Amino acid sequence: MTSGRTLLSVRLDPALAAALERHCEQSGETRSHVVQQSVAQYLVVQSGPTLGSLAESHLPPRPKRPARKARGSRQERFRRYVRAKRRR
Repeated sequence: MTSGRTLLSVRLDPALAAALERHCEQSGETRSHVVQQSVAQYLVVQSGPTLGSLAESHLPPRPKRPARKARGSRQERFRRYVRAKRRR
C-alpha cells in the first residue's frame, strides 16, 4: 500500500550534502522534511498564485512577533529625560 507520496532522488554537491546533514543533526529534523520545506518555499517565491498557494499549504505558519511596547510621545520622553537629569 502506498502513502500517496512521490519518491524523488536528488543529487547534491558534497559540501551542500554535508551542510544538510549538519543542519538535520542540530535541528532534529529529517532530510526529507528540510527538502520538502525548501521546495515549498522556492515554489511560493518563484511561481504564480496557483503553485504558490499549494506550496504554502505545506509550509509551517509564520511565528508571531510579540507586540511592541508603546514608547510614548517624543515630547514625553524628553520630559522624563530632563527630570531624570535634574535629579542627578
